[in-house]
Amino acid sequence: MPDLDLVPLSDKLFLVTAPNQGRFPFSYSFLIKGEKTALIDTGCGLDLCRALRDEFAIDAVYNSHAHPDHIAGNFIFKGIDLMVPDVLSEQTGTLDILAARLIKGNLEVADFWKGFVKKFTGIQDYEVTGVFSDGDLLDFGGITLQAIHCPGHLADHFCFWEPENKILLSFDIDMTSFGPFYGNPEADINDFRHSMDKLIALEPEVVASSHKPPVTENAVQALIEFKSLLDRNEKAVLNALDSPKSFEEILAEKPLYKKYFPGGELLYAFFEGNMIASHLDELQSQGRVAHSNGKYQKI
Repeated sequence: MPDLDLVPLSDKLFLVTAPNQGRFPFSYSFLIKGEKTALIDTGCGLDLCRALRDEFAIDAVYNSHAHPDHIAGNFIFKGIDLMVPDVLSEQTGTLDILAARLIKGNLEVADFWKGFVKKFTGIQDYEVTGVFSDGDLLDFGGITLQAIHCPGHLADHFCFWEPENKILLSFDIDMTSFGPFYGNPEADINDFRHSMDKLIALEPEVVASSHKPPVTENAVQALIEFKSLLDRNEKAVLNALDSPKSFEEILAEKPLYKKYFPGGELLYAFFEGNMIASHLDELQSQGRVAHSNGKYQKI
């Protein structure tokens, strides 16, 4: 059984480190040790989830959102309360249901996605026992977290706020240099911006995300800079329009991803295509890009 490496964020809140420095197919989990013990997200690896189950009397598991690298170990905690966001909660629990939701409208990619995430995360079906909602105060005895709905990354993406120590658990507002991910059909750039503004207004002193070490200095500025990467991506799409191009020609340049994970080209092109399409829709609504005769061009 692997050793658990718990990084204290406060005397009752701990980051559970994960293999691969928390990068996909893993994510950091968070352990709450109040009068009640809870685990937030189960993407730290199946062996570590088993170690957490065996070492701590966990009362409940919470999911920040439904991406597989955050929920892969849910099945290990069978018999323990599993709380998920109330948004689209009925579209969780099985890989088939998740595939229909997250890879909406493309059966070829959905089938590939199911095999891909099973191979890399080990996810199995699980049973949801309850939901939480925007604004809910989750009292664990000695520590309370507020659930904050922060869509954009996914429709059901939540963050958790610990006001006493001004700690923000931002999950897949992940503070990585790649920047915001909005590659699923339900993702939304404007929602992402509004969510970022909501979090910046909290003025957190610590931002602990799912795929990077916690930000403990200049946390607000770090959030502002992360939000600005949406503008960087917009600029990259505009720069690809140095001449009129079709959507397929823009995507072929990989303006956002630059390169794809070997063997995952079908999936990553799907994600990048959704992100590019979102920017093109927004740019057209602003009158900055026009589309005619199958080509996009800057105005």
